[in-house]
Amino acid sequence: MITFSTEFPLAKKNTATDVLRLACEWLAGSPHTALSDLDTEALPQQDSKEVRRGGEVVILAAAKGSDYAIEGLQYRRTEETLEWVTSIVARQDSYETLFSLQVSCEALGTAVRLPAPRKPYFIKQALTSLGGGEDGEIPVQDKPYRLSPNEANIAAALIGGVAKNRLPIVYLSVGFDDQASVNPDDLAKLLSGLAHVIVEPSRSFSAELRGRADGRNVYGGSLGVYWPESSARKTYFPSRFDNDAKLLQRAIADDIRIALANRRLRTGCTWTHLQEQLSRTRIDRLREIGSESVEDYAREFDAELQAKEKRLAEAEAEISNLNLEIRRLSANSASAVSSVLAFGKEHNLYPLEVHDLVLSTLSDSIRNLKDGSRRQHVIKDIVAANTASGAGQEIEAQVKGLLKTYQSMDAKLRKALTDLGFTITEDGKHFKLIFRGDDRYMFTLSKTSSDHRAGKNIAGEIGSTLF
Repeated sequence: MITFSTEFPLAKKNTATDVLRLACEWLAGSPHTALSDLDTEALPQQDSKEVRRGGEVVILAAAKGSDYAIEGLQYRRTEETLEWVTSIVARQDSYETLFSLQVSCEALGTAVRLPAPRKPYFIKQALTSLGGGEDGEIPVQDKPYRLSPNEANIAAALIGGVAKNRLPIVYLSVGFDDQASVNPDDLAKLLSGLAHVIVEPSRSFSAELRGRADGRNVYGGSLGVYWPESSARKTYFPSRFDNDAKLLQRAIADDIRIALANRRLRTGCTWTHLQEQLSRTRIDRLREIGSESVEDYAREFDAELQAKEKRLAEAEAEISNLNLEIRRLSANSASAVSSVLAFGKEHNLYPLEVHDLVLSTLSDSIRNLKDGSRRQHVIKDIVAANTASGAGQEIEAQVKGLLKTYQSMDAKLRKALTDLGFTITEDGKHFKLIFRGDDRYMFTLSKTSSDHRAGKNIAGEIGSTLF
């Protein structure tokens, strides 16, 4: 599964070759690799080359046209129980030099848990050695962007999702003392290459911005995450993190990393697109030399087709993940209206989930309460005043219906489970089902089963764990 993904412009002075050369230097200098002798001077020009050392493989590739150049590196490392894949790609044209980095990690055994994802060191190396570019009106850097009093229009565009930035915005409002709740410099370093940290200058600025941003700006010391070309917003209140700045910063960083990992990179700056362009270049070359080798053409057409199919799969996965994100945001908004209890750090995995679980738990507890006690009267009153949505029971019923006669995972079943919010990955002789992107709720399903009760058993486990 993809554990880290980002994409941003570098300073225009850089070429795609500069990025590839730095990526080779990064890899050769790593203490975890045997590929320390990579020749950074003999980079491919219109081709690819592969180097192997034990359980490590690195592929260097470059495809160039009259008005663009796209170059990159893909590094695979197999450990005892894990396989890591890192892809670094740069695309250069007359407008900009765009950079992307993506890391995926797959477990090679059913009982293996993936390690906690971390931001790759290469992000810092790229910003330090090459420099960040302009992302719309905001520079890519490891420092916060401090708004001036006359930049309310810029702030409103960023909050409204109508600026030209690609990276998300973390907006720091200030309190009555005109100070942010966390250290902007620390947060900017943590999020460098992932998001822009924007700091407003004063409370009066916040009041002015409210009118320009239709009230969507956070204020009073709270923090907000805003996405480009989107009206989505997530608000973070320091009090919900016991006013612990480090806990708050880590929560924001984790949320942004997960969201970026679930979003598809731009088509023109990915390893898949680089492979597709390279295959197209090779096909054109065969035509130029008048090759009549059917095998040569078939090989390159197959490679191009595989690249296109992978891009389609990535797009479908992104649609599924974005639908989950929409449901999650809708769920959080719905439950935030509660005035009895404050919402904690657990977010809804489907609309009104926490509301329904709490209501169900309260209802079950009534039988254990003393008759005529104040506690019984209050709990009965709350239960009577609220109605469960039944969303969880509906999902549970659908899961039971889908799995009751399970024998194998066909396309129809895969789509139905995906629509319910399960991410499905292959793991040896089993499938791993993760519910709504939360790997605490992972279930194992055999690829083929001769036991007619297997489907009912896994459906029962899902039901008892989630609902």
